[in-house]
Amino acid sequence: MIDQLKSATCKTVKQFQDRPLDFLSESDIQALLFVELRNAMSEVQYPYTAEPANHRFGCDEPFSIRPITTEYYLYKNGQARFDVAVLSETPDSNLEIWRQPCRVGIEIKLWQPGYRDSSYLRDVEKLKNYQKYLQNFTEERSFTGIAMLFVHPWVKNEKNGKKRLAAILDEPWKAILNEHSVDAYPENGVALHLVTQESHWWKQFSGPSTAE
Repeated sequence: MIDQLKSATCKTVKQFQDRPLDFLSESDIQALLFVELRNAMSEVQYPYTAEPANHRFGCDEPFSIRPITTEYYLYKNGQARFDVAVLSETPDSNLEIWRQPCRVGIEIKLWQPGYRDSSYLRDVEKLKNYQKYLQNFTEERSFTGIAMLFVHPWVKNEKNGKKRLAAILDEPWKAILNEHSVDAYPENGVALHLVTQESHWWKQFSGPSTAE
């Protein structure tokens, strides 16, 4: 799972770095990462039961699906969603297929020219809070959360753009460029990735958020 996630992410990062002008929206990056991840996990399918929650969708027999999805709802009766998600290999029979626990959650932000840096730290909190939510399940569930901020190369040429980017690079990114001691894809945790045309940096966050 983690190896496939790393492979798909690195391929997406490379394509952005090679041709950043091809990506005009966050959805462009989301679509590419989804395809790369689905290709990397092309042989993976998880089984689900038809009862009780999935019967309403016309599922009368057990079925299986590929677990990679987009815009996936996180909570029962909630509206929060992950940009890209991989469902848990251990399903919850009490929840319908649209609300299954996630094994991987990915949030994507694209910092375009003409805009201030996006609220990428909110994505980190969203991932950490979901990791905390999974602690409510009887069975222990690991969760890998990846928040990604892609920076268009022309941002640094704008007035104040270079200064804002430098502030982000100084903290929390200082001295952690591709540092092998920092896990970019934690087995159970959340990591924040910053992607520029020149570099791919990351920082890991320990433990779920205490915020509600």
